[in-house]
Amino acid sequence: MDVSSPIATTTGSPSLDKLDNPEVETLLSKYATLSASEKDTFRASLASQNFVLLFGKNAILETSDEYESQRRVPWSTNCWLQPLVVVTPTSAQEIATALTLCRFFNLRLSVRGGGHLQNPGFNSNHGGVVISMSKFDQVKLSEDKSTADIGLGLRWLDVYKALDLHGLAVAGGRIPTVGVPGLLLGGGISFQNSQYGIGAMGVIVNSNADENTDLFWAVKGGGPNFGIITKMNLVTVPTTSWSEARIYPPTAYESLVHGLMQYHEAIETDNRASLVWHATSQAILLVFFYCAPVEKPPAAFASFYDIPFLMNFVPPGTRSIYELVQGCRKTRQEQQAALSDVEGLVLTNVFQPMSSLAMEQSQGTPLGLEPVGQQWFLAMADWKHAKDEARVRDAIREIVDVAEASAKEEGVYLPHRYSNYASRDQDPLASYGAENVERLRGVAGKYDPEGVFQRLQNGGWLLSKVGSS
Repeated sequence: MDVSSPIATTTGSPSLDKLDNPEVETLLSKYATLSASEKDTFRASLASQNFVLLFGKNAILETSDEYESQRRVPWSTNCWLQPLVVVTPTSAQEIATALTLCRFFNLRLSVRGGGHLQNPGFNSNHGGVVISMSKFDQVKLSEDKSTADIGLGLRWLDVYKALDLHGLAVAGGRIPTVGVPGLLLGGGISFQNSQYGIGAMGVIVNSNADENTDLFWAVKGGGPNFGIITKMNLVTVPTTSWSEARIYPPTAYESLVHGLMQYHEAIETDNRASLVWHATSQAILLVFFYCAPVEKPPAAFASFYDIPFLMNFVPPGTRSIYELVQGCRKTRQEQQAALSDVEGLVLTNVFQPMSSLAMEQSQGTPLGLEPVGQQWFLAMADWKHAKDEARVRDAIREIVDVAEASAKEEGVYLPHRYSNYASRDQDPLASYGAENVERLRGVAGKYDPEGVFQRLQNGGWLLSKVGSS
């Protein structure tokens, strides 16, 4: 990951008096002379005009044809908010300009990669600015193909598709619609956890490594507290692997849990196996992934093989990561279409087994991960009617509380909260440990001395909010 080429922070952003646009200068001067109450009245109008003057068609207002589709980019309908403007910069310099406008007009801002975070206000806002990275859509291999420059506006299916042409992949996300930056900056889970660690692991490859090591450490799970990253160089890996996806009936739950415990033992000595467990009240989906093109089903998953299942989501065999992710996506869409007339609640539980090997590979981050085998757990819900939100959230909260209480009773509870799974009423950064949080605050203060990303950023796991949940 290249975190120093270039990061648009408050430090080093161009001043507005150097933008060399007479119309912009006139509007800014007009705004500067207004009283506080007058600024509140004219802020939206003057800010909108300036964004249009400086970004043209890449500044999308409510009156723009593109506005509604841009507003609905986030995966969760809870996040379909009503920003004043969605700006789609094409360079780091333009991102710096957008940030400077937000500072000048004191506008709330949100940064959006793929828009998959489910918490309202994290990737959009009401009445502020959304800085969309959608125009950063490059996938460029280095000359020796050992690294790839990955655009921060891409989703993982796009990345795998582009690299698949070269027989390569990267240690990225497993869900096709997840965006690149959100996954990695939250300490993302990949198929290759046990081999390479969490998705944000890597080495600094830029020429300024010596002066940016603190920032490189901080972004490995530190989220949106330090600036806007405009470029990531990821190490490439072979893409051909063995995989299979099965759908089991809910009645197989107890047998699958028994198999899961045996699988935990297997991955303590086999760093190439990865498992996705995705269970609803209707079915349980297991995705088996092995980081090698083996001919026979790997022994690491043997504890599941004899459990009767309903169907193969993806048949067993060797394929590229792109083919696996695309296959799961296609079948999921087909099944969703078949059930489009069904209304109501869907509860989902996700188990994510993590080996001690994965945790050992993930040291050197602010996440505070203990180097032992562990189980990450996600409970989530989809529902149709807004009036049911409070009841549904209370039910999910109860599931999580019981799971945590059980872990504590058994003496196996670990405090870490994975930020990409965390709900708005949780506090994942606090789970990193007090020492890491203070170190993160120090890095944020160095690269954002005015606290713009703490003060103006509309949502996200911000250091200014640690301890407030």
